[in-house]
Amino acid sequence: MRRNRWAAAAAIGVAALLLAAIAVVLAVSRHDERPGGGLPDVVAPDVTLAPTPEPEETPGTPPSTQEAGPGRVTLLGDSIMVAAEEALHEYIPGCVVNAREGRQLVEAMDILYDMEAAGEIYDTVVIGLGSNSPFPIEEGERVLDFLGEGRTVYWVTCYGRYLDWQDETNDLIWELADEYENLRVLDWSEAAPENPGWIRSDDGIHLTPDGAVGYARFVAEGIGIELPEEE
Repeated sequence: MRRNRWAAAAAIGVAALLLAAIAVVLAVSRHDERPGGGLPDVVAPDVTLAPTPEPEETPGTPPSTQEAGPGRVTLLGDSIMVAAEEALHEYIPGCVVNAREGRQLVEAMDILYDMEAAGEIYDTVVIGLGSNSPFPIEEGERVLDFLGEGRTVYWVTCYGRYLDWQDETNDLIWELADEYENLRVLDWSEAAPENPGWIRSDDGIHLTPDGAVGYARFVAEGIGIELPEEE
């Protein structure tokens, strides 16, 4: 009887051991089946980038609207420009001035051909012709057609206290400006009377020393050069 009880107890113990071993095996197999070797899933943190703040504007500081200067400049003129030549070089650095007393517009084409061949016609051209005689509009058109649309041309109007053809010539200049988009008018006939000390009293047309400086500054500012205040 005792042997039978011992045998039964031994059988029950063996069975319990087998069941425990099976439970361990099942637990290990389930553990290995988990993604990542059973380690807990890693959840990436929700990171939201803050928007880049817009640069703050400094109160009282307007945006820059200054335009670039005209670059190198070619000037073609008569005795008015002759008197102002030194001042023109001072206020328009690197410019080329081709001026002569008594010059008329009908002479301009021959001069422009020579200057073009010498590489002396730049993208900005100032014409100061018309004081010595009126001219047909076709002559002005020839000059502007030769210079081309790629250049910016400024034409200085005529002024003379006793100049009979002043209005006739200036009307032609304004008419040309209506016809050519690249032509700008510098109205010397308006600026000169406002500064009587700039004009010689004996002939009412040529420049005094102060007038030479005034004319040069008038042209420089008219073509977009920023100048210091006069002392």
